[in-house]
Amino acid sequence: MLWLEMSRDPVHGGGDWEFGQCLWSPSHKKGNAAGAWPFWDNLRRVREADVVLHLRGKDAKVAFVGTSTADGDGFETHERPPMPGQWTFARSFKRVDLKDFTPFLDSIPLRPLFAERSSEFRSYFQRNSNRVKPNKRSLFYVVQAGKLQCLNGAYLSEVDDELASMILGPDFELDAKTPRPTHISVITGEQIRQVAARVGQQSFSTAVKANYGNRCCFPGCALDDARFLVGAHIARSSDAPRMRGDVSNGLCFCLVHDTCPIQGSEK
Repeated sequence: MLWLEMSRDPVHGGGDWEFGQCLWSPSHKKGNAAGAWPFWDNLRRVREADVVLHLRGKDAKVAFVGTSTADGDGFETHERPPMPGQWTFARSFKRVDLKDFTPFLDSIPLRPLFAERSSEFRSYFQRNSNRVKPNKRSLFYVVQAGKLQCLNGAYLSEVDDELASMILGPDFELDAKTPRPTHISVITGEQIRQVAARVGQQSFSTAVKANYGNRCCFPGCALDDARFLVGAHIARSSDAPRMRGDVSNGLCFCLVHDTCPIQGSEK
C-alpha cells in the first residue's frame, strides 16, 4: 500500500516524533473523544512495510520531497509528542513508526503537477466522489471554486496505482513507454522506479499470502502467522515480465523455508 503524508508543520512534533521518523495524529477531535476524522483514522490502517510518500510545505513551496517505509503497524499510544502544538488537548495519539526516509534528489513541486495534469486529477476526483464506501478513497486534494488545491486537514491519504502514476509519472509504471513529465527530473525518475518496485512487491506478497490462507505451503509446515510469512516469486520478474504481479506466480513461505536452498525463488 502507498500512503501520502501531507505535512505543513515545520516542527512536526519534536524529538522522535519528528518528520521522517513517524506519522502521528491526535486520536480524536477537540471536545469529542469519539470524533472520527478519516485522515487520522488511516494511521491505524497502515501496515508494516507500507510505503509513505511525503508532501511538505505551504503555498508555492508545496512539493513531494521523498519516501519512507512503515517500521510496524499503526497503533494508538498515550505517549505524547514533545511539541504537540494545537493538539495539546488530545488524551492519546495515533502513530506509525517510520524508517529509511529517502529524500528525492529533486523534489516534485505540486503546482506544476496540478497544472500539467489538471484534467486527469479532476476526472479522478469526480469518479472518486461518485463512489461509495468502501471503494471511495480519502484524497489529499479537492476541486474547490474551480481550482485544484490541497484539502485542509488531509494528513494521511490513500494512493492507488492510478493516482500514484498521475503524481509520480510513468516511472511508477515499470513498463510504461510514455515520456516523463517535465516536473520530474531524470534522477528522481530513477528513485521513483525503485519506489514502484517496493510497492509492487509488497502488494504481490500480501496477495500471495492471502491466496494461501496466510499459511506456509512448505510440506509439513503449519506456520500460519502472516507476520512471519513472505510471498515469493516462482519465475523471476526479470525472466517473466508479463507475470509481474500475477498471484499464480507466487508461493507463500515462512521465513525459515523462504531461505531453503531447494526453494530457490526470488522475493
